[in-house]
Amino acid sequence: MKPVDELRDRLHAARRRAEIAGARADVLAQARAVVPELPRDADAGHLERAARRLVRRAAQDEFAREGITRIPVPEVTGRAELRRADLASDVAFHAVVEDVLSAVEIVPSPLESDDAVALRDARASSDAYGLSPEVAADLASYLLGRAFLLRDEERDLDAYLDRHERQIREDMRSALVRLVRVPLELRSARERHNRIASGLAPEPAGSAHGAGTGAGTAGGAGGTGSGASGAGAAAREALSQRARSAMDHARAEAGRAALGALRSGAGRAFERYGRGDDGEDVRGGEALSRGERGAADRARERRTAEQTVHGPRSD
Repeated sequence: MKPVDELRDRLHAARRRAEIAGARADVLAQARAVVPELPRDADAGHLERAARRLVRRAAQDEFAREGITRIPVPEVTGRAELRRADLASDVAFHAVVEDVLSAVEIVPSPLESDDAVALRDARASSDAYGLSPEVAADLASYLLGRAFLLRDEERDLDAYLDRHERQIREDMRSALVRLVRVPLELRSARERHNRIASGLAPEPAGSAHGAGTGAGTAGGAGGTGSGASGAGAAAREALSQRARSAMDHARAEAGRAALGALRSGAGRAFERYGRGDDGEDVRGGEALSRGERGAADRARERRTAEQTVHGPRSD
């Protein structure tokens, strides 16, 4: 092979690698616009897990929204009481699970990046509980479509989405069964439902439920609850207020220091140069009379003459 041909092949390969890298970066940027929590160096696996978390959290939100009122939850939600109640085998619970699963369909997404962001942030897409299962499924389909583009070994999009849909449905079913078997999770879902139904904040400040699991809410697809978002905004406002107060205090301290320096400098200048523009001695705040000024001048002239005649004294 001639050197020119070899150089041309290298340039073509480098250009091809740059195009692939640029395309992957563009796909990842589109996914991060919907789920900002994705790392900047995310791969297809990150997008697939984010899609599964999104729908799983939506199933938990739907259970707190409606499911908790449709099953016979015992008053005392201890482990022994839940084991005896066996809510997972109750017909009403199975109906809740099927209703949630029926709202989820993973299909090739026609959404563009800005469309997906608008869908996530739309008022009709979420409430105080979080995203609806339908919207979560749409966003998951979008994320999985972007993950498919990052999987060089995948060739069939429909088969890829079918495989992930089965996995997502299994994740949702397992999450809902866990909700009625783990005392803390069931108690949290019931308390959350009662708070929102009473018109209170969805989550207490600093609660574990609002800490974020990668699922979307009214504020976005970041997985933080509405209460957590409000708490974060309050914390940022408090920090900004403290910064403004510190700046005001510093300015006040600097102003006082500058004023003190001006006062001390003016005092020293007044002590050293205490004569007014008209020749009057203004030290002490009172002007000397003309006769007193004449006597003072004659005394200075006499001292000057004596020093000139006799020279400086030596002790």
